[in-house]
Amino acid sequence: MKIFFILMLMANLGFAQNKKGEIVYRKETTKFISESRGFQKNKENQSKYYNTVLMIDKNTKSLLKTISFKLRFNNYESIFMVDNFLNLETNRFTGIAVGPEGSGIYYSNQNNNENLKQVDAYGEKFLIKEKTIHWTLINETKKIGEYNCYKAITTKISNSSKGKVEQTVTVWYTPEINIPFGPIGYGGLPGLVMELSMYNYRYYVIKIELNPKNEVIVKKPTQGKKVTEEEFREIGKKAMESLKKGF
Repeated sequence: MKIFFILMLMANLGFAQNKKGEIVYRKETTKFISESRGFQKNKENQSKYYNTVLMIDKNTKSLLKTISFKLRFNNYESIFMVDNFLNLETNRFTGIAVGPEGSGIYYSNQNNNENLKQVDAYGEKFLIKEKTIHWTLINETKKIGEYNCYKAITTKISNSSKGKVEQTVTVWYTPEINIPFGPIGYGGLPGLVMELSMYNYRYYVIKIELNPKNEVIVKKPTQGKKVTEEEFREIGKKAMESLKKGF
């Protein structure tokens, strides 16, 4: 607790110096179906499935090398989204590469603890009011580039065909870049989130630009049906139940 207080003090002192900026992230998938154990067995007895999966994985890997995500911050606000998404939509593998989490728009305001996520889901647009993330700080460090980073974890709750699922989210943040933001809405730590891992993917920083000469625009998302996280999960649960009944 004492260490966290010191890190927060460092972050608050430094954040005033970093009044605006832009952080660029890349995403990588850490586990592909075609690389899973036993997948080669499908080559002969399920050749159509085998070839389809290979094609999807190959194109997804290639596309992820070109897709970037931008975190922009200005004073005490930030916004995170995929870069040039409209230009990518012509590629039919974009949705798979970006993923449902990567296609959202994430907004954070540190002054009033407001965290929003704008997403298109279940044939509708939603504006989700997200709760403050509760982090557990882990006594582990590692070097990412030139920065000393610290580990933190939290738990994400989501719906699946098997019901409610809890997934561990692991991040590495650095107080040396003392801004309390990160990718896909994961912030609130005493430093920039340099790397985030969950499910079978990872976000990582590839470019940092602090206090640029040009204006950094942070526009709060306003479109979509306003719901809480719990309400959105319930909508997802009902959508899955309806889908099951259709089969």
